Amino acid sequence: MMRHFLIVLFLCTLPAVAEEKAGAEKKRYTFSKDGEQATANQSNTAMDPSAALSRFFEALKADQLEAAYSDLVKNTIIAARPENVDQLKEKTRAAIDNFGPVKGYEVVETLEIGKSLYRQTCISLNEDLPLRWRFYFYRSGNQWKIVDLRVDDGIVELFDEIARNRKK
Repeated sequence: MMRHFLIVLFLCTLPAVAEEKAGAEKKRYTFSKDGEQATANQSNTAMDPSAALSRFFEALKADQLEAAYSDLVKNTIIAARPENVDQLKEKTRAAIDNFGPVKGYEVVETLEIGKSLYRQTCISLNEDLPLRWRFYFYRSGNQWKIVDLRVDDGIVELFDEIARNRKK
């Protein structure tokens, strides 16, 4: 019987972090055009977040779970909640243990809502079964920021969703 994994990291609204940093100068980091991290006050052109995701999956493929997440969330608002990132790492490790090591990944859907919201859905090509990954980005000014990450084994649901979208 297949175990259902659903790992959600939703950090768009972080009132506790906002309160802690109220009045203090915030230094936000985002992904620059070439996929490297840059401070928000630098003038970079908007980028496709695919470079960051490519590095993320390459690190998972090399069984470098810590490095994968550290690079993905480094200097973002998500990193302000290390307990959530640690939980996500633990759940990801359990999923990889159950479904086999990551051998690669494929982008299966991209969705842009307006000019400021972007979702990329990928599947990790694990040895035994794939996992569905959803990465949510928000464009603030000319910078993309990762604001949410979800991973599960909802492959059947992915087929249903894409089939529904094709009928429209």
